[in-house]
Amino acid sequence: MKTKLEAKPVSSDTTTSIAVNPVKSAFSFRDVIEDGTPIDTWAEAVSREERVISKKDVIAHLEDLEARRKSIEDGVLRRAHHAIYLLLADCLALATLASESDPKSVRDGAVDEFLKSRNLSAKSSEPLFSRVITAVFGAMHPTRVSSYRTVLRVASAEGISPAQLPEWIEDQGGIQEIRVTASQGGSGRQSEMANLTLEYLLDQGSLCAVQSDELSKQTSIESNNKEVVLVATKKPNGTFMVHTVIEEAPVVKKALELYQRKYQEQIKEFKYELKYRPSTRAS
Repeated sequence: MKTKLEAKPVSSDTTTSIAVNPVKSAFSFRDVIEDGTPIDTWAEAVSREERVISKKDVIAHLEDLEARRKSIEDGVLRRAHHAIYLLLADCLALATLASESDPKSVRDGAVDEFLKSRNLSAKSSEPLFSRVITAVFGAMHPTRVSSYRTVLRVASAEGISPAQLPEWIEDQGGIQEIRVTASQGGSGRQSEMANLTLEYLLDQGSLCAVQSDELSKQTSIESNNKEVVLVATKKPNGTFMVHTVIEEAPVVKKALELYQRKYQEQIKEFKYELKYRPSTRAS
């Protein structure tokens, strides 16, 4: 004889919590399970208790899952990511320590000795920051270690200091985004940021207008209505003596990257404002 299922309201108030011993510095999966993480999920409880769910029950549970996901992303996950960023900053700081602080170049030998004591290997031709990453993260998954190396390689190439590194990683969209962008030859998010920086500059309007036949002779017709870089000397009286103009795209891109780094807070605000106002530009 079949048992008739009775319609009962379903509560989605049960939340997954981990009540582990705070004295421990590391936890195994078994520790997490045995110390308080409920095995019984909402769906399993419904099946075991032979409840009949409604569309309202499912939506309520999805809303609860969504809220928990946001709580994790804004809480423990965000703090964990930031902790890794700070750890990478310390790795970069060790690798880029001024020679005055290490006149006998003891770092290389110390890093190699540490690697040997942990049975880790690194090529002697690798940059110091790469060997430091191997020393600190060598026991982890190779793909993750490679990602961390990529982050420090790109940061070093862009002149990012250890103090700037955590915020820079955040601005780039995280470690994975940096790795993907680097594998694509620097396209993607970097191009997006360069375009946003240029849009911000154009939105501010022009500081002054310079017309010079000599400067025009130094550029090609292809540079018309495109951005260029002027090289000038500032005089004590506030006059700028313009010496030359550079139209090559890599130079313009580098100038925009340096500008974006200096005025990143203003550009962030500008990006936010773009969502809530018509696309207008100062002339």
